[in-house]
Order: sequence, then C-alpha cells, then structure tokens
Amino acid sequence: MKLAVFIDYDNLLEAHKVSGILDITSRALLQTPLTSSDVRGTCEIRVYGGWYEGLTMTSLAQSVAVSMQSEFPTIIRLPRNNAPSVSLSTTAELAVAMMEEPGHHLFNTYRKKARPRNVRVQKPDAIGCVEAACPLPSAKMLLKTGTCPVSTCTVAAVDLVYRHEQKIVDTMLTCDLIYSTHLSYDCVILVSGDDDFLPPVRTVLLRGTPVARFNPQPSRTRTPFPSVGGKLTDIDL
Repeated sequence: MKLAVFIDYDNLLEAHKVSGILDITSRALLQTPLTSSDVRGTCEIRVYGGWYEGLTMTSLAQSVAVSMQSEFPTIIRLPRNNAPSVSLSTTAELAVAMMEEPGHHLFNTYRKKARPRNVRVQKPDAIGCVEAACPLPSAKMLLKTGTCPVSTCTVAAVDLVYRHEQKIVDTMLTCDLIYSTHLSYDCVILVSGDDDFLPPVRTVLLRGTPVARFNPQPSRTRTPFPSVGGKLTDIDL
C-alpha cells in the first residue's frame, strides 16, 4: 500500500496547526477508505506553505520543520474491521520543490505586498461622524497616495500598511497532485477546502487514482463535485 498526503497549511484552522501534522494525518487516514488488503505500506506527507521569504526560510517554516522532525518518521497503525490492522511507514517534509524536480527549490514564496488598492475609505460626514480628529481622512490619504499625511514624515506606506501573501505555492501543489498520478499511489489524500484545487483533483480522478479530500473548515455550501474515473471521498476533517 502506498499513500500520499498533501496538506495546504494555510487552509488549516489554528487548532489543527497546534495539534500538529501527525495528528492531522492520523485523523485523515482513519477516515480514508482503504481497499488494499496489504498489512504494510508507506505514507508520504508534503506540507505546503510560503516557506521562503526571499532566500531565507521563515520563522514559521522553521517551527513547522522542527515539529515534524520530532514526529517523523513514524509508524501509523490503522485498525480495520474484520481484518489485520495496517502499518504505514510515514515520512513528512515541507514542500519546497516540485515532486517532479526535487533538486530545484522554489524560493520567494512568502512576500510582503504593498498597500491594497481596492480598499475604499468613507468620508466622515458620509457615516455621520462629527469628530474633528476622525482618522478616516488620514487613512484615505495614506492608502491613496502611499505616503504619510504628515508632511514631515518620510515613512513609506509599505512600512505602515501591508499584508503578507504566499505565491507559487498553490500552483506547486496543483502540479504535484497531477504528477502523483505517475507514482502508483493507492490513494491521494488532500487536506484543503480550497476549491481552486478541484481541477487538479478531477484530473487525478480522471486518471483512475482514488482521492480523499478533507475540508479543515466544515461547510454546508461545498461545491458539488461528482466523482469520475477514480473514487472520490469528500469529508470534513
């Protein structure tokens, strides 16, 4: 038996992150229908996130890596009804390169993005504010011009208002899902509720590989996704 687990780290709830990758994987595996009669097998875990800011590994990536080193490699035993339990020799790694090209690291996946351009700021009188010191006009000028409204201030807006985002990561996970169909896995397990991964999941199914998709955030409005080719299991984590 040969299994692969792909974990979209940013899509996890904080409680999942605290419990750790081993706990997340074990919970997913216990709910994954396994058709093989093998009593031994392997499980390969890849964890996806914006692990590099430029060429430097982020503090979060270092923390997750240290945690995984303390948990893996390990043996995960899965009980089965009316059959011997399955022992899976399990390894885990941060996904820093595509599976098809493991020697080529993908850096600069965690980036500081400048001020958002699609944010709108209301005028004080439009919302009934009569405070002379209302900060809304200053906030509007900061977001519009990219400079501090105080004339003597030389601080740039990017140092005041910004957000971090991960780049390349979702595309790498998509590529790995598709490439996994060439590696003879008995089942591919995806831990993510992001509907952006539905096309690659469908590709995996069309190529005949079963997929178990676990949504970390339970939802009643999940996108309908009829199974094709391989069998799809869709479960809340």
